[in-house]
Amino acid sequence: MPTYEFDKPHHLSRLHDELIADGITPESVRGQPDGDKFWITVPAIVQPQVSAVVEAHDAVAILEELAWEFARTKRNRLLQESDWTDLPNSPVDNPNGWEDYRTALRDVPQTFATVDEIVWPTKPA
Repeated sequence: MPTYEFDKPHHLSRLHDELIADGITPESVRGQPDGDKFWITVPAIVQPQVSAVVEAHDAVAILEELAWEFARTKRNRLLQESDWTDLPNSPVDNPNGWEDYRTALRDVPQTFATVDEIVWPTKPA
């Protein structure tokens, strides 16, 4: 039976749902974690149909990873731009506001499930 391997374990459940929605029976799809990878095995008779779903799924997963990479790059740039607020003798009028801002920036990846949900914190005045 053909086997498909994925680097991101959290993608398997979404891929499984996409396969089921595309008419592949749940009994035809078996998945197993293997270290930090996931693999699924399907009968050869449904391989063409599964391959089409997997290719479409992979494109979405790649776009999602790129979007998160862009978000982390933006977050890192915003943190770097506000590094001066942590320096000794910094002329910051509102140190707690800057501290809250920088904490919110650092928490962006853990706070939001998708890049589209991100609400970037506002710099203190």
